[in-house]
Amino acid sequence: GRYLSLEQVRDLVQPSPATLMTVLKWLRGHGVESCRSVATLDFLECRMPAGTAEVLLPGAEFHRYVKGQASVVRSPLPYAVPEELAEHLDFVGGLHRFPAEKKVVSRTWAPKAAERGRRAEFHLGVTPSVLRQRYNLTGGDVGVLANNSQACAQFLEQYFHQADVAEFMKLFGSSFTHRSQVDKVIGQQGRGKAGLEASLDVEYIMSMGANISTWVFSNPGRHESQEPFLAWLLLLSNMSQVPWVHSVSYGDDEDSLSLAYLQRVNGEFAKAAARGLTVLFASGDDGAGCRRVPGGNHTFRPSFPASSPYVTTVGGTSFKNP
Repeated sequence: GRYLSLEQVRDLVQPSPATLMTVLKWLRGHGVESCRSVATLDFLECRMPAGTAEVLLPGAEFHRYVKGQASVVRSPLPYAVPEELAEHLDFVGGLHRFPAEKKVVSRTWAPKAAERGRRAEFHLGVTPSVLRQRYNLTGGDVGVLANNSQACAQFLEQYFHQADVAEFMKLFGSSFTHRSQVDKVIGQQGRGKAGLEASLDVEYIMSMGANISTWVFSNPGRHESQEPFLAWLLLLSNMSQVPWVHSVSYGDDEDSLSLAYLQRVNGEFAKAAARGLTVLFASGDDGAGCRRVPGGNHTFRPSFPASSPYVTTVGGTSFKNP
């Protein structure tokens, strides 16, 4: 198909000169100079004292809330914007919502300690060779074109180590041509232990999409205690050359995010699609979740961004006898 360049996307979505002038005049009139935009010019991220934010957003009243090791600054009160600004703004984020409380789920299906100790029952599980065989990939089904590229994104302070990737490929990649290193890391990599999910994502995309140039987008920090999907997408919006395929295994309960945030993230996914980027998201560990609503009834709880109409959502495959 015919897709748009980053410059063409910018021409399609950038604000009008009147909007840019109005918003910048409003910010600078209150002494806000520390702002950064994106290549498409349709998003601003600004840093300012809480007192300045209260003046910019009448009605807001910011406080610091602390629980255990977590600390957030939020306004419990609604905010407004001047009437002349309303038509020029569609999203102001990070003001109200508190982090969702995480609950530990007991994995009752896990084998008992005595069963795990039986040597006869030991199995490596679903290795790359198992997956490649089940999906009818032969040793020749690997990348051969220099311009092939793929990427995965990691969040929640999950990181991978290049040495682990090399060792994994040495152990499990002997049956197919492969690469043993990630070609490019975008963002900040932590120096602690490698994370299970980040390692799994990197090692298996490089095993199934074998011998293809692979990038990793590392996204530290949180959006209201959850994955900063918008920050990752804005990073893509600032890059004219990015991999064509992006695979992400993370997600949040859709009802834990504000509608304004969902709409803004969906807008960024639409921009990525216009550029010809394929974005794949995991459907979730257990498919559609469930939640109780007022009145005692239950309803489905979809996962986002898997529920976005602008991404391709991929479900899991369970092998009874790998």
